[in-house]
Amino acid sequence: MDINVNVIPDFMSMILTLLAFLVLLFGLRKLLYKPVSKALRDRQDNIQKNIDEAKTSKEEALALKEQYENRIQEAKKESQGIVEQGRKRGEEVREDIILEAKEEANNIIEKARREIQVEKEKAMLDVQMQAGEMAVLIASKIVEQNIDMAKQQDLINKFVDEVGTKEWQN
Repeated sequence: MDINVNVIPDFMSMILTLLAFLVLLFGLRKLLYKPVSKALRDRQDNIQKNIDEAKTSKEEALALKEQYENRIQEAKKESQGIVEQGRKRGEEVREDIILEAKEEANNIIEKARREIQVEKEKAMLDVQMQAGEMAVLIASKIVEQNIDMAKQQDLINKFVDEVGTKEWQN
């Protein structure tokens, strides 16, 4: 058994190995490295594009959020204004109703005063008519009797006592 160990490799083997390595290197570079590098660049570009879109979307979302918050604040202010306006309108309506009620009450009071005045005037006319009748009755009773001062005073007192009863009308 003879084993021959060469410390230095065979030159031809080395050249063939080197040549095979270079062919494999250029072949892999041509077939594998460029497509893989292109795929990695494309992926990197795609990731960068997604990051940029995410940043843009985030900025737009923040802008929309701020816009919506502003709209919410405006809506709150507007609703407070509407509530305040409604409250003021309610106060105005209430005051109008109170004013109309006061005017109506004053009209009713004035009408009642006029009616009282008319009734008072009717009562005065009625009293005057009755006073005239009384004067005629007193005069007729005085004429019927020959009266001295004491008798006249008695007749007046009797007439005053009978006023309002049916006896004095007879």
